[in-house]
Amino acid sequence: MPKLKDQNKVASIHKAAIVLVTKNGFSGLKMAEVAKKSGVATGTLYVYYKSKEELINDVYVVTKKEIAGAIINPEYIKETFYETFKAMWYGYFGYCLRYPEKMLFVEQFIYSGYISEGNIETTDSYFESLNQFLLEGQKQENIHVMDVEILKAHLQGSVHEIVKMIVKDHITLKKDVMHTCFTLAWNSIKK
Repeated sequence: MPKLKDQNKVASIHKAAIVLVTKNGFSGLKMAEVAKKSGVATGTLYVYYKSKEELINDVYVVTKKEIAGAIINPEYIKETFYETFKAMWYGYFGYCLRYPEKMLFVEQFIYSGYISEGNIETTDSYFESLNQFLLEGQKQENIHVMDVEILKAHLQGSVHEIVKMIVKDHITLKKDVMHTCFTLAWNSIKK
């Protein structure tokens, strides 16, 4: 039986890869640098991941699963569509604010061609309940009817741009400003 991967090492490798990829791009990623930054021997890194493509795909899948968990949380289900949507939006915004490097990593590689089709399909499945939630909101005439992927891209884009500005300019986001950001997102899709 093959030896199980040490999850602490995997987490360190993922963190190092995310930092290096967002700094240098995929083509600039060197496995030796990932090993050094993660504190793992290069040989061990290659036991875990045969190539940087395999590493990047694993980081992508794990990160997308985390994002799905930040949005689709049973605790977010409220009495109304609006309240549930609000909880989900805050969940995603909070995740991006806590982990801007992961947000940037996913943003950079979703359309890069480096992510395998199988992994794109896998990660898309993580968001199926979100898609159904949005479709139900359209059916109940809570939000505009439009392609769900366009709707998600619209909402995601605004969150990403706000978080990038906050990180770049070292802004401390006040609660009332965050609520205004949510209100802008809601007003842009509500019917």
